[in-house]
Amino acid sequence: MADEYKLKQVTVRLCLKEAESLYSKEAITDSDKAIKVMADALREMDREYVCVVNLDTLKHPINFNIVSIGDIDQAQIPIQNIFKSGILSNAKSLLAIHNHPSGSLVPSQADLSVTRRMVEAGRIMGIPVTDHIVVAGGSGEHRSIRDTNPEIFSYVAEKKDKFISESERKRVSVKEKIAEKKSMIGQNNKAVPMKAQER
Repeated sequence: MADEYKLKQVTVRLCLKEAESLYSKEAITDSDKAIKVMADALREMDREYVCVVNLDTLKHPINFNIVSIGDIDQAQIPIQNIFKSGILSNAKSLLAIHNHPSGSLVPSQADLSVTRRMVEAGRIMGIPVTDHIVVAGGSGEHRSIRDTNPEIFSYVAEKKDKFISESERKRVSVKEKIAEKKSMIGQNNKAVPMKAQER
């Protein structure tokens, strides 16, 4: 046939490849130890690095991935790339970390905004974001956005609760309307005494 069009099928063959590792003198058995190791590395960087640490069901670190490298005061954080290595690593949750070469520990409005987006995306994908850590350049001090802005991490739960309560109200409203209709139908179907036929 002359007018045939083809829709190509493709297969997705993403894979993890090992890159340069970070080392510690003590076992990296939990997220706090992973943060310390990452902070030691990120404090030396002259540009913003955005990384994720993928965690298993017991919150043990599986691996880390550098998601983005920016300039001295900002980095692009594509949300889809945040979760890519987590999906391929069968991560149960993840921890986001980025550095401020300026030495500041104060998260910017952009940091808070992207954290909200990460938390929401994580809820949808079933890979929750446990925290987002800011590392100060030079000192390696770090601060948890979860500690300083807990509302971001409860944001999803609040939205869910609000949605459930609204749905519940609608459900009750629908039940009341159905009961009202049944009552009206019942009243209309009551036996009405027949008038004696006039002779």
